[in-house]
Amino acid sequence: MTEKIDKLLIHIRQKLGDLNIPLPDGEYEYAALPLCVIDAVFSLGVRYESTWRTVCDWCARYHWEKERARAAEERTVTEFLHILQPYENRWEQMATDVFRNRQRTSTRSGILKAEAVFRFAKTLQRFGVDTFADILKFGLRDDLRREIKSIPGQGSGLSFNYFLILAGNKDAVKADRMVTRFVANALGQRDVPQELAETLVREASRILRLEFPKLTPSLLDHAIWKYQRDQDDTVSKGCRS
Repeated sequence: MTEKIDKLLIHIRQKLGDLNIPLPDGEYEYAALPLCVIDAVFSLGVRYESTWRTVCDWCARYHWEKERARAAEERTVTEFLHILQPYENRWEQMATDVFRNRQRTSTRSGILKAEAVFRFAKTLQRFGVDTFADILKFGLRDDLRREIKSIPGQGSGLSFNYFLILAGNKDAVKADRMVTRFVANALGQRDVPQELAETLVREASRILRLEFPKLTPSLLDHAIWKYQRDQDDTVSKGCRS
C-alpha cells in the first residue's frame, strides 16, 4: 500500500500543481439536502446538462431556491417526500410529471431514476436524516451506505458518495471513472478497484495536508476529477458519472 500511495503522490504533484486553490464559488452549495439526492442519482452515467435541467425544473416548479447562500430557509427531506408521496408506486407518472426525466438507473432492467430518488430519500428519512446537519453528523457510516446501495442501480455506491460530497462531507470521495483512471495512471495499471481508489485518494489527502493545510479528501477528489475530465474531450464539462 505504501508504494501505491507514493506513486499516487508523485502523480498528484506532477499533474495537479497548487492544491490550495478552493472550489469554484457555489460548488456543492445546494440549498436543500433533497437537491443533493436528485443530483447524485440523476447524474450517474449521463451528460450533466440533463441532470442540471432536472434540478432546475424541480426548483422552478416547487419554488425551491437552488443556492444555499440565497435560501431564506432550508427545505427538508420530509417536505420533499410529502410532495412525492402521492406518486409512490406510480413511478412512470412521477418521472414524467414531477421530475420530467424518464432516465433509468440502467439500460438493462434498471428502475426509473425517479423511483431511485424516492427510495433514497425514504432511506434517509428512516435513518433520521432530514437536513444538512443530520447527514454531516453521520459521517461515513456504513449502515446508511449499505441501505442506499441496496436500491437498484445504487450498488456501486457512487451516487451515495457523490451525495455526501454535495452535502458537504469533506471526507467523502467519489471514485468514478475519472478518479479511478487518474489513480490507475499513477500506478501504471489499466484500472483499479473503486474501493482502492477511494482509500488511496483519502490517504493521499491526509499526507498532502501537511503541505496544503486546507486540503480535504473531497477537495482532492474534485481536483483529480477536474484534471482527468479535461484530458478527455469526450466527457461533457460538469459530468460526474
